[in-house]
Amino acid sequence: MTDTDIREAPEDSFAGRLDFLCMNDPRGPFSNPEVVRRLEELGVPAPSSTYIWQLRTGRSDNPTMKTMDALADLFGVPRDYWSNDATAAAIKVMVDRLNKLRAAGAEPDKLHQQLRAFTQRMSQGVDPEAMVAQLEALERFKAAGLTAADVARLKDSRVTGIAMRAVGLSPQGLDAAVTMIEQVRRLEGLPVKPTPPSES
Repeated sequence: MTDTDIREAPEDSFAGRLDFLCMNDPRGPFSNPEVVRRLEELGVPAPSSTYIWQLRTGRSDNPTMKTMDALADLFGVPRDYWSNDATAAAIKVMVDRLNKLRAAGAEPDKLHQQLRAFTQRMSQGVDPEAMVAQLEALERFKAAGLTAADVARLKDSRVTGIAMRAVGLSPQGLDAAVTMIEQVRRLEGLPVKPTPPSES
């Protein structure tokens, strides 16, 4: 019984959603024994790797609420991820976006922290689509030469507002916006690219 066995569960089932997280967690992919090990590290009485395999393949389809909550906490997703289609869809988009940032060189653990923050903001009622739009903006800024860290350091609400207005621009439009901002920085005697603040 290995992770390479055929998976028969549909994507919108518990098994499909669990398998998606195991395969696509920004820190992963996770094997069944790895899931067990990480649950144990969280201090959760972990099921066997055989049981995780059964859950991932749909061979066991009646996990306890305690098991579902522990798995949600492990992956940093909302606890209603397993049962709420809208939550699952938002998480899938977020994980896909985070993995694009990982492919561009972002650190897996930091991406996982971002997923946890996304989950926390969802629990506070923040629209998931708005958060996904922010990730899209990060990708576009990265394509224009700005890093996620640069954007994360933009604390001024007006600056953040300018950044968010770039969502939806074409690559050419984004290049034009960056060029205009650089020109204004030159006029004000600032370096073309902001210098990150020193860490305290």
